[in-house]
Amino acid sequence: MTDMEQPEDIQNQTEETEAAEGSPTVEEQLETALAERDENQNRFLRSQAELDNTRKRHQRELAELRQYAAAPFVQAMLPALDNLKRAVEAAENADNVSDLKQGVEMVAKQILDVFAQHNVKAIEAVGQPFDPNRHEALQQMPSEEYPPMTVIQELEQGFILNDRVVRPSKVIVSSGPAGN
Repeated sequence: MTDMEQPEDIQNQTEETEAAEGSPTVEEQLETALAERDENQNRFLRSQAELDNTRKRHQRELAELRQYAAAPFVQAMLPALDNLKRAVEAAENADNVSDLKQGVEMVAKQILDVFAQHNVKAIEAVGQPFDPNRHEALQQMPSEEYPPMTVIQELEQGFILNDRVVRPSKVIVSSGPAGN
């Protein structure tokens, strides 16, 4: 006799018994839920530990980066320092001041070249309108040559790193023609 030939009551009882045997009991469902909870909690704790480690590693790398950020600039400046020392040594034995002046000028140019390699530019001052964001006025003087609020003399050169002023130019500003 096949399934198709069994009476309907016997067939329904067999299906219910098979369904009851295949479904988990309440205790089994609870045990499964607790196991999933433990697994999720362990995953959460591992993820949190990985996040803490990543954060600490990032902070360590950032601190190291800050600590050695100036190294390329210092390496670029060392040849200028070497040349300046050579100029001082040569000045001790030199009778010709023009050679010493030429050597020091070459070192100054070398330093400006290093600045340019690191996006450091000199601030234009003389003849420019006074800009309090780029110039620091130390004095105001009458001038027949320059209109009022124009830089007529630079006392100390200013520099910009990228778009940020590293040091403003210290300048003397025109107050206009004398007697006004």
